[in-house]
Amino acid sequence: MTETNPAGDESDTENERKVLLVEDEELVALALVEELTRLGWSVVGPATSLEDATDIVKSGVHLDAAILDVNLRGRWSHGVAEELTRRGIPFIACTGYEMVDPDGRFAEAPLIVKPITADRISATLVELLGRTEPNQPPMEPSAG
Repeated sequence: MTETNPAGDESDTENERKVLLVEDEELVALALVEELTRLGWSVVGPATSLEDATDIVKSGVHLDAAILDVNLRGRWSHGVAEELTRRGIPFIACTGYEMVDPDGRFAEAPLIVKPITADRISATLVELLGRTEPNQPPMEPSAG
């Protein structure tokens, strides 16, 4: 498990919005971590398997929200969704499939159909959490 601190120090750790990323496609996960960090989120993970995701959630680490791929390596992530719900952690469900939730296990979660972008996820997280944008790192001065 990794945790990315966009400020690069410990002083803002308490103010950062921590989001668990559960995604089994490595390149997609790495790109999302980079982009979400750029947008001011502190990313926990990525968890690339159901077991990793469950371990992180059950570890008790503070999470403001989660981004949950609904199918990890051919296995449905309903158990992780149920654990997040039990712990009161809101999540976004992401999928490339048309039929995702015949049993209504993701009924309360916003659904984003792949391909996904970090900007769309960030906006959905802000809406889901009902708060302002996360702390963003300072902008680099332009050379102009």
